[in-house]
Amino acid sequence: MRLDQNPFFRKTITSWYDSNFACWALITCMIFVIIFAVAGVMVGASNPSFQEHVWFPCFLAFLSFFLVVKIFFRLKRRSKNN
Repeated sequence: MRLDQNPFFRKTITSWYDSNFACWALITCMIFVIIFAVAGVMVGASNPSFQEHVWFPCFLAFLSFFLVVKIFFRLKRRSKNN
């Protein structure tokens, strides 16, 4: 016999940093970071003394894009389950 005989199924509680609003706010911020990184790539590619450092904004744009995709799939999976 189970100890908890509550017949009601409760909705899972998500923490504040994993809420829909927080995820959309993070996606918005990461899109601004991607724009900033692309601007850094353009400036770095145009100046010969900065061309050896173009890898950093490229890496920043890649990581930001990866985070946007990952959070977007998390939101899609969550909306599919509801």
